[in-house]
Amino acid sequence: MDLNNLKSDPIVVVGGGFGGLSTVQALLAQSDGTPIILIDQSPRFLFKPLLYELLSGELELWEVAPKYSALASELGFVFLHGCVVEIDEIEQKLITLSGIEIIYSQLVISTGVTTDFSLLENLQDYACGFSNLNDFRIIKKLINKINNSSECTNPIVIAGAGPTGVELACKLSDLVNNRVEICLIDKGKEILSQSKSFNREKAINAIANRNIKIYLEHYIASLNKNFIELSTVEIERNNSLKINYSGLVWTAGLKPCSLLLADHFSDTNKKIKVNKFLQINENQNIFCVGDMIFCENYPFPSSAQVAMQQGFLTAQNIVSLREGNKLKSFQFEDLGEMLSLGIGNASITGYGVTLAGPLAFKIRHLAYLMRMPGFSQSLKSLGSRLFSQQ
Repeated sequence: MDLNNLKSDPIVVVGGGFGGLSTVQALLAQSDGTPIILIDQSPRFLFKPLLYELLSGELELWEVAPKYSALASELGFVFLHGCVVEIDEIEQKLITLSGIEIIYSQLVISTGVTTDFSLLENLQDYACGFSNLNDFRIIKKLINKINNSSECTNPIVIAGAGPTGVELACKLSDLVNNRVEICLIDKGKEILSQSKSFNREKAINAIANRNIKIYLEHYIASLNKNFIELSTVEIERNNSLKINYSGLVWTAGLKPCSLLLADHFSDTNKKIKVNKFLQINENQNIFCVGDMIFCENYPFPSSAQVAMQQGFLTAQNIVSLREGNKLKSFQFEDLGEMLSLGIGNASITGYGVTLAGPLAFKIRHLAYLMRMPGFSQSLKSLGSRLFSQQ
């Protein structure tokens, strides 16, 4: 499909994460022939829940991060690699950094979130997150350094004991073969404070069987190139501790991506307010989905499954809007939770089923691979997994 020869004003989706790509796929399934354009700054879609398995080599890059151009060819949308810097709601026009102007019929914003390094001075100079392929490369390099040098003995520090921090701690401990300690730090009184109790219990067991030390009710007060200084949350305890570290991974906070397009609509908290139909109130032709939004009186968690459900609903509402039908409000359906707990191990809670261990790990793999965008991508990934087990 040629961007210069569109027969009508397209539906434009800015941001190709779970929310954006789900919107595109659902729109194509209900297509009335209107062109659909997806714009993203990255050339690849990243299936973030499987980034741990990319780190361990259990999955390959093409399985975890397929190219948008390949998905566009298979599914039938237009992919534009670029960044949107300006939007005119009156003219229904947007402009990219390279100067391309696009007139849209409906617009979906799904630019996502990124690691928030603003909570501590100089944090970005010494830490990385775990949310993109560049983070993956940094941590992969650190693993290789530890495994190939007897002099690298200082611990790896992970800030944040939510799902990302816990999953990464277990995977890293396995990948360095317990050569160095993994320090998991969190301000809270327990790990995985928002997770299912079964998954939390299995995670605690997984951590206990590895060279992982947990510092609850602690936070990083300061850091430099060589060490971090921990302080306790309770002021009356007033304890501090210095830890020399080999690497620091920050999973303790996210913020909406600082794009001019998002900033145009965001509030003081850098989030975009939407109504129950996921529209930006003043602009019925502009929808917004994913971790960067909030809806008063309709709270929902930030996760991949939420973003995907919002994407599917947004596509339905766009079709309804174009046909003059009533829109549907967003209702989140909790499908459960799956955690990776080291190489070949996982925990699953969902639909009344609780399961942990190698079988849960295989089910988690297959469940995610079946959700990969594009039929051929899912089939190719699934076939690769099945043949590799023979």
